Amino acid sequence: MTVALSPTLAVDLAAWPGVVLHIDAAGKVSASNGQLEARLGAPVIGRPVLDLLDADSSAAKWRRIVGGATRPAWELIFGTGEALLETGAYSAIPASEGDGFWLVEHPTPRRLTALAGEVTTINTELAATQRRLVVEQGRLAHALRELERSNAALDEFAHAVSHDLKAPLRGIRQRVDALLDPAASEPDRRAADLTRTRELAERMRQMIDAALAYARAGRVSDRIEAIDIGALLRDVVDYLAPPAEVTVDLAPDLPTIETERVPFEQVFRNLLSNAITYRRETAARIAVTAADAGARWELVVADNGPGIPESQQQQVWRLFHTSRPGDGTGLGLALVKRIVESHGGEIELRSTAGSGAAFHVYWPKHPARATGGSLER
Repeated sequence: MTVALSPTLAVDLAAWPGVVLHIDAAGKVSASNGQLEARLGAPVIGRPVLDLLDADSSAAKWRRIVGGATRPAWELIFGTGEALLETGAYSAIPASEGDGFWLVEHPTPRRLTALAGEVTTINTELAATQRRLVVEQGRLAHALRELERSNAALDEFAHAVSHDLKAPLRGIRQRVDALLDPAASEPDRRAADLTRTRELAERMRQMIDAALAYARAGRVSDRIEAIDIGALLRDVVDYLAPPAEVTVDLAPDLPTIETERVPFEQVFRNLLSNAITYRRETAARIAVTAADAGARWELVVADNGPGIPESQQQQVWRLFHTSRPGDGTGLGLALVKRIVESHGGEIELRSTAGSGAAFHVYWPKHPARATGGSLER
């Protein structure tokens, strides 16, 4: 069936790929090519067109059409109470015979539909690529921060080794020079120089071992296991065997975490050992507590010892630093800080001279794993 829509335009209703409707002067659908019925799943002939148009947007447009407004095409939405169709472009053509209008849908060309599908696919791929890019940027930023931290630690390490190892070397050289001096040939003097040379050599060996331990402490492996912190710390306290005048209180609610056992144990063995070593003379107390800090556990080792003056609080993290020269290698707290940070945590010292010290360890709940030299959580 071919219908003349205007003196210059004729449309084969059955062959037209889009919707074609005739709306009579009363505003009812008087003819259709069946496209709208097929899409709505309901009859349309004889129904007011306003009953078939979306009341929120298209009904007002239809009234403007009836009122004489002209446009090349109108965006209209047809629907029923159950569902609305997608927006379509329609030409409103006054009927050539009698009153009313022909509504002719402009069907989307197949090529354009295919291109739209391709654009949608490309947009989806671009969005996925962008998400991956954001993740990679985050990893690169983390890797950069780790590199900067490692470079700073390396500079500090190189300075400490080159500076602090010179002290025993100077002492050894002085004793050797004295031994080579014919004027200083008394047996007692030679024996004392030899003894001191051996002591300095042993001290230097200990410092080299400490430096190696410090360098290795930054490594993260995948040997993750569930650790009952309370049970582990009870073993550590038994191992340290504090004097009878020292009381160590472990909170009853210490959590179980997933992490590497050996470095975690090293951290708290060093902190507890320091607290025992630098305790007050009487009624010394050490307490270990835990608190949930979101993505981390806040584990605190606090004592009632002499405390650490503010002027020395930054120095305690330095390699080979010790407040008692000749007592140990000064590795403890430097090693603790390196282990904690290499596992994605942080450590803070809070202390006032004369009022004890508290070391706050923020240890991640989710373990850090080594991935190509960087940390992944």
